[in-house]
Amino acid sequence: MRKVNMVLKGVKNVLATSRRRLTKVLVYVREHPFKSLFFAAIAGLFSLFLLFLVIYMGAFGKLPTKAYLKSLKNPVTSTIYASNKEPIGYYYLQNRSNADSSQIGSSLKQALVATEDVRFYEHGGIDYQSYARVLIKSIILQQNAGGGSTITQQVAKNLFGREEQFFLSTPINKIREIFIAGRLESIYDKEDIILLYFNTVSFGENVYGIEKASSRFFNKPPEELTLPESATLVGLLKAPSYYNPRRFPERAEQRRNVVLSQMLKYNYITEETFTEAQIPMKVDYQTPKKVSSFSAYFKDYVAAEFAVWAAENPSPDGHIYDLEADGLSIYTTLNTNIQKYAESALQRQADNLQKLMDTYWASATTEGGKEVLLKKLVDQNNQVRQMRQSGKTEAEIEAFVKDKRNRKYWVIGKGYEDQMQSLEDSIAKSINRLHAGVIAVSSVSGRIMGYVGGIDYGFSQIDNVTTPRQVGSTFKPITYLAALQAGEEPCNYYDNNLVTYSKYEDWRPRNSNNRYGGSYSMYGALANSVNTVSVTLQLKTGTERVLEQAKKMGIESELPNVPSIVLGTADISLLEMVTAYASISNGGNKIKPYAIDRIEDEQGNILYEAKPIYEGRVASTENIKAIQKMMEGVIKEGTGSRLLGYEIPYNLIGKTGTTQNNGDGWFIGCSPELVVGSWVGTFDKRVQFATTSMGSGSNTALPIVASIFKNLSYWKRPLLSNFEYGFDYFPCRPFVELNAKEAYEFAQTDSIYLQELRVRDTLAVLVDAPITIDSVQGIVPGQIAFDSIVKDSLSIELNTSKTEVNQ
Repeated sequence: MRKVNMVLKGVKNVLATSRRRLTKVLVYVREHPFKSLFFAAIAGLFSLFLLFLVIYMGAFGKLPTKAYLKSLKNPVTSTIYASNKEPIGYYYLQNRSNADSSQIGSSLKQALVATEDVRFYEHGGIDYQSYARVLIKSIILQQNAGGGSTITQQVAKNLFGREEQFFLSTPINKIREIFIAGRLESIYDKEDIILLYFNTVSFGENVYGIEKASSRFFNKPPEELTLPESATLVGLLKAPSYYNPRRFPERAEQRRNVVLSQMLKYNYITEETFTEAQIPMKVDYQTPKKVSSFSAYFKDYVAAEFAVWAAENPSPDGHIYDLEADGLSIYTTLNTNIQKYAESALQRQADNLQKLMDTYWASATTEGGKEVLLKKLVDQNNQVRQMRQSGKTEAEIEAFVKDKRNRKYWVIGKGYEDQMQSLEDSIAKSINRLHAGVIAVSSVSGRIMGYVGGIDYGFSQIDNVTTPRQVGSTFKPITYLAALQAGEEPCNYYDNNLVTYSKYEDWRPRNSNNRYGGSYSMYGALANSVNTVSVTLQLKTGTERVLEQAKKMGIESELPNVPSIVLGTADISLLEMVTAYASISNGGNKIKPYAIDRIEDEQGNILYEAKPIYEGRVASTENIKAIQKMMEGVIKEGTGSRLLGYEIPYNLIGKTGTTQNNGDGWFIGCSPELVVGSWVGTFDKRVQFATTSMGSGSNTALPIVASIFKNLSYWKRPLLSNFEYGFDYFPCRPFVELNAKEAYEFAQTDSIYLQELRVRDTLAVLVDAPITIDSVQGIVPGQIAFDSIVKDSLSIELNTSKTEVNQ
């Protein structure tokens, strides 16, 4: 108590001293207002000078050199190669198409200058008069006076973007653009700068450059644009989404007329021309025919890995290497055969599953089910809301909602196509769309050999390999390995009882089959993905130890310190999970996945060569062998037994995963050389498969992985091999109708179990009966066990965000 009083007394003294000093300052300001204002101005100017100086010195990122800026007019494409040196993609500056100066007509130039920078031909990249206007009107008088950026500064922004800083982001980015604009003006003439602007500016809809914009909105090259069309595209630049001429023609027309009035104001056009140009808005919109591009996800991943390397390895003159302008050759680890297997398997499975989902989707998280959810989304539709506001009857609205007409629907590999759908159909198809990802990594070196981040890059650029998602039971092997490291044994038994944990808010983890009683051996519980036993192991081992084990194996995501983590309530990326499984499949070594093998400059000089990175052991060899054998049980007799139907001639190991209400399906399979992982699910977690037989990881994700391993098994020079354990079976039954203590004692004297297994396997070889495969490439659902899904688990957060539907 005495220490607390002393602290409080100290705080009071500091506050009192601060008040006295502040009072003195205020008194001085009142007595010497002009002198105080002068000192404040000096301090402000000095601070501004200091900010300019540190930005110029590169404290917030190095400024591009003049040599680099010269290359931007004609940037050199970089090429990405697969491991067999086959080109698989290119990196362009904003993936733009370059118009030349002859294609930029006078109406485009004049519209741009009149609207964006009337003194463009007079200043040297910085319009001090505009900054003075902004200072007086926007800051002092609090009036909207527009921005002060010149066309040259906007080119700098278009080329280099703006980075979020930890403070003063806008001023820092603006000052950087001032310096870059000055350098651009010293290199290029005014016409070149206008050309750079039109070739780099965004027109929305992922369209960069005037050539693509002219083609998209008016179906013609830029040199054929009329004055109204030129004014429309220039007007669009103020807010590309808001003034989109396809979606909002009235807004676009109003904005076009503003641009025309600016051209009239600055004498670029006459009154007569101004009047003639104000015709009704007409567009000839060209729907993008995007062909499926699975490798685009890998390109993005390579670009991100490259950016990390480039930031740490500038050229001798300080230049930061740029994929989009430096003409580099990026040799990657991608194996073209494995990539083809992955692309084919994912697309085939996505097509099969989508047919099921369209018919058998549900909304278990919505009270009232999918009918209520659909009605809610229909009521939120803008056209429906406008009909209600205008007094339309419910019968008229219902007829509108049910009316079938051609609507745009993205077909994988083809882009948008017209399909006869009602509004209700369109909304349902937008929310029940399945997504997927698959990655194959060498567990020995970390080389990424196959990478498909989604169903179609044109439709969704979200990378499902790197995006964290709830992992379900695929997390269990990490907990089980941590338990082995803590001294547990595969033949220790645990009661299969339904337990309520009062310490954790009456948490009651359940099994998916709702069967309880008896006891499971540790390996039997993992094979059958038993939640009750897994939670017992988690609590006995300790969450801290499990989190540490996950970190050792390559899980970098922040994990919740809760016991439900064993059931997969954490959000972890597929890449991280595959990395963790690699350390199991390779015998216990932590690896770091990588995609770039070598980087060469335009002259062929080697700038970088990769070396596999090993980051230590994750567990003892004995325990790694034990967890491998336990995961083989998942395939032979547990939730992954669907894999047996593919008759792959190698003893693969793996684990399935299924999350709450079948929202996410996972499977990760391993050989000693390779780990392949897949995720399948919806983005809108209000939507799921109606049954676990359809939505479990064994039915959704496993067939993708199985197909890849099946294709690999045909290689004349095998990539795959078998796991070796030194023993055929665990000397204990996976499940016994006894309590754990009695089961353990029984196992010590059970002399016939191993004999039964040998007889069973001998008969299986003699019979060699085929296993039935269903329409989605798996064993008939009734013949297999399913994951224990995450039921009644802690830390479950469902995504109930609003879904937008494009009409």
